[in-house]
Amino acid sequence: MRPLDPSDDLLVFSEEAPPPVVMTEAAPWEILVADDDPEVHAITRAVLGKVRFKDRGLRLLFATSEAEVRHLLPQHPDLAVVLLDVVMETEDAGLRLVRHLREDLGNRRVRIILRTGQPGQAPERDVIVAYDINDYKAKTELTAQKLFTIIIAALRAYDDLRALEESHARLSEVNTALEQRVAERTAALVRSNAELESFAYGISHDLQEPLRMVRSYLQLIERRLGSQLDGETAAYIGFALDGAARMSTMINDLLDYARLTTRPATRQGLALEAVLHRALAPLALVVAENQATVVLPATEARVEGDEGQLARLFQNLLSNALKHRHPERAPVVGVTVTSLADRGIWRVSVCDNGPGIPPAARESVFDLFHRLDGTRSTGSGVGLALCRRIVDLHGGRLWVESTVGKGASFHVDLPAVP
Repeated sequence: MRPLDPSDDLLVFSEEAPPPVVMTEAAPWEILVADDDPEVHAITRAVLGKVRFKDRGLRLLFATSEAEVRHLLPQHPDLAVVLLDVVMETEDAGLRLVRHLREDLGNRRVRIILRTGQPGQAPERDVIVAYDINDYKAKTELTAQKLFTIIIAALRAYDDLRALEESHARLSEVNTALEQRVAERTAALVRSNAELESFAYGISHDLQEPLRMVRSYLQLIERRLGSQLDGETAAYIGFALDGAARMSTMINDLLDYARLTTRPATRQGLALEAVLHRALAPLALVVAENQATVVLPATEARVEGDEGQLARLFQNLLSNALKHRHPERAPVVGVTVTSLADRGIWRVSVCDNGPGIPPAARESVFDLFHRLDGTRSTGSGVGLALCRRIVDLHGGRLWVESTVGKGASFHVDLPAVP
């Protein structure tokens, strides 16, 4: 193969050149010059023709009369600045245009600079107060430098206002979208709550019905075979009836727990003493059977909350103190009310002389189905969980302090009536 000769024609291949980058010029700032003096137009064009602000040039529009301005305005909604002569075909043409811009067209963004060669015709003090303009200049004071300065200042103000309006518009869109999402979530929650309550009622009915049947047949056996049953068999039937009763109670308690989530509370100012007495009233038989002493305070405290829920809260706490008694002494339950005025709170403490609660269990006692005394407890394991839920719904706090062997104190912080 012969070597290449310099005279040989060569085909030289190169990578295809990338397409040229097209730089798009930002739209210029539009400025309207309204003046019936052609010399003013010429001077303005000479001073501002090559001015740039934020990498944008200026597009100068010119008009010599109010009629021309009214014709141009709808065609240029993004005008940044209007340099407006007061006296054109009439002595107040410029002032009428100000009102037209601001009131008829509703344009609050454009910067309006009035300039006049006859200050006496439209005194600055009167005009700046009566008309929504942004500056007022006599033509005699508008040197080239001052004209440049006021235009740049007006453009900066216009740009800031535009950015602010766009931010407000975006914020409004976000708020609208957020409100829509909240409305959708609220509607979904309402539907979910209704479905949950319907489900809870259905489950309650379905579970209670076989329990009622079991209790009915056990009671029927007791009545028919009572005299024929030996003591052990009678005891077994008693255990079964007691278990069915406790299961029925648990189902009802669970239904109440579900209702707390699905039914809104009715908040109002409540006399705490009346709520405590309402809570104790259904426990009169339990108090008598246990030969217990329950001391309620005389108090003028008023709390904000749902009367039915708060009565249930204190009824459960009092019942808990009565049921979990010390085996060697009768229950003594005391209720105290303390004002924490600096925090807008009333603290209610339910104290007993029962066996107390071990440190490791002082938080778990509020868990659903937890029992203070393990399998020996006759409670449903829902009562204290229900109490915690009620307090949470009221924006309060519930906790327990205890000394094992000496008793327990359940403390409830509730919002005071403002």
